[in-house]
Amino acid sequence: MKESKLTQKVLVAVLCIGVLAYMAVYIFQAWRTDLVTTTAYSYTQSVGVESRGVVVRRESALSGGSGYLDLILAEGERAAKGDAVALFYSDPSALNIRQSIRSLESEIEQLQYALSAGASGGADAAALDGQIVDAIVDLRTLAAGHDLSSLDSAALSLRTSVFRRTLLFEDSAAGELSQLIADKRSQLAELNRSLGQVSQTVYAPFPGVFSGETDGWETVVSPDMLSTLTAEQLAALLDEQHTGDPSSAGKLITGSTWYFAALLPGGNPGLTEGRRYTVSFADGWYGEVPMVLDRLEVGDDQTLAVFSARSQLKDTTLLRVQTVDVILDEIEGIRIPRRALGVDTVTEDVTDGDGNVTGTKEVNHYFVYTLVSSQAEKQEVEVVYTADTYYLVRPADEDGRDRLRPGDELILSTAGLFDGKVVR
Repeated sequence: MKESKLTQKVLVAVLCIGVLAYMAVYIFQAWRTDLVTTTAYSYTQSVGVESRGVVVRRESALSGGSGYLDLILAEGERAAKGDAVALFYSDPSALNIRQSIRSLESEIEQLQYALSAGASGGADAAALDGQIVDAIVDLRTLAAGHDLSSLDSAALSLRTSVFRRTLLFEDSAAGELSQLIADKRSQLAELNRSLGQVSQTVYAPFPGVFSGETDGWETVVSPDMLSTLTAEQLAALLDEQHTGDPSSAGKLITGSTWYFAALLPGGNPGLTEGRRYTVSFADGWYGEVPMVLDRLEVGDDQTLAVFSARSQLKDTTLLRVQTVDVILDEIEGIRIPRRALGVDTVTEDVTDGDGNVTGTKEVNHYFVYTLVSSQAEKQEVEVVYTADTYYLVRPADEDGRDRLRPGDELILSTAGLFDGKVVR
């Protein structure tokens, strides 16, 4: 009897130790915070081919002069025939005179606005408040990007808006403002006479888009040569070096169409003449331009492609030899990290047209786990694009009720998981 009771006590102790061990393991696993999740989201992947080429425009350098150059028009600004585009100063003090002229012109504009607005118009005040906020944001953006090229104009815009807002509700009589404007105009006329004695004005001989820089390519490439240009000739052109004329006053670009002659490696990557493609620039200017493929000459080692565009000319006036991406296709899917994807390899029968089994093959089925409430839910997917750090996938069953959707919470590690496992 005593031996039987001892056996029972041992069995109970072993059972208790087992339960405690199980509880310890369960508590330890629950205590560990190694469940990492992320959100799946829709993504469009651009697929293209890298190409090197040259921007071609119909352009003419403007004869300049000697001395200090001061550009009147901004880069990419359109000029009419006879418009003043630049000034050459023989005396460095003329630069200060020119700055004073600009300040006076701004003050006169502000005073005229105050005279016309008077002391009324809440709508004008609200509009000016918005302009002030926009000007501050522009200044902040330029400062954050270390872009000082437009800093002067941005600061002048802010100063003008603030001055207009101040004058809008002042009680100055209209006669006082009119006299002040007349005095400012008199000072402006005197400064212009002084400037004319030490400056030479360059005028636009014909209408066009102005650029303040020349690069020496203006007489090397032109749209007329693109119909007979070969891949070998373009390759030789891309190896050339050219420099602009330091004595020029910039150049004028005529016509609304500009071109990009590109050299693609190998044969035709799938381009079709007459089709519109997106050309992505990332050297000197970041942007995508829709361009039409006008001409395609396919070779064994390299292919010539000539694209044309009628938009964004003012943004690309400073571009010449460029390395771009020609976008051939765009793939849409759900973006997931690479570590979130799992694979099941199964053996499936191979059948002929009559349904007879002729052999077997191994097939990969891809899946992810999503977190639904506190459980892992297995979702079968199809991989449509592979990148270095992520995949683009689509649900294997596009119409399935429990298919993967953008916004689902993905579990990043599939190890040890199964469908329906409680993980949180």
